[in-house]
Amino acid sequence: MLTDREARQQIIQITNELFVTGHLTATGGNVSATSSDGETLWITPSGMYKGHLTEEVLVHIQPDGTAIEGDQKPSIEFKMHFGAYRARPGSTGAVHTHSPIATAFGICNQRFDPINTDAVFLADTETVPWFMPGSQELAGAVEGALGKSRGCILQNHGLMAVGKDLRKAATRAMLIEETAKIQLYMKQFGGEVSLVPDEWVKQLAKYADFM
Repeated sequence: MLTDREARQQIIQITNELFVTGHLTATGGNVSATSSDGETLWITPSGMYKGHLTEEVLVHIQPDGTAIEGDQKPSIEFKMHFGAYRARPGSTGAVHTHSPIATAFGICNQRFDPINTDAVFLADTETVPWFMPGSQELAGAVEGALGKSRGCILQNHGLMAVGKDLRKAATRAMLIEETAKIQLYMKQFGGEVSLVPDEWVKQLAKYADFM
């Protein structure tokens, strides 16, 4: 378990990385990590520019969104983050990104074809139907989807990923976006599509927990 200081530092590091690589928009998306007590969260604030957040603006919150520490308003998606941790006990980090290609992927109701090993590992990724951001309905739907896979796409909204640590959660989000990008390129190229053979899909599926 990380200390609170380590959790805050990791949130800032991951937020910066996700912003620079285009997974977070100026004010869109949010990142959280469990606190040292294992029951409350540190989360990014609502409506603040993601390009230069500091530890001082992070908010320490209870499950009902009440702030324990921090002067800013917590992300409106705090319910979704708590739901992610309930879905995956033992997880300590979660990210909600507005990754553009994965978002478009969900809007168009796409599924991952077995185009490479990452796509095989991501085959259980579900697309959650549209619910109002910040709502209990969205949090509940995401919790259900994350019980089946460590990442899910939010229709017309973005994606959510959770992991044993924040690095693993961010990696999952990045892999969803990159694999959606490859599938987009594949459709743009056209022509005959080569997929991973079925027998190897079954073999690779055994190693899905690697991601």
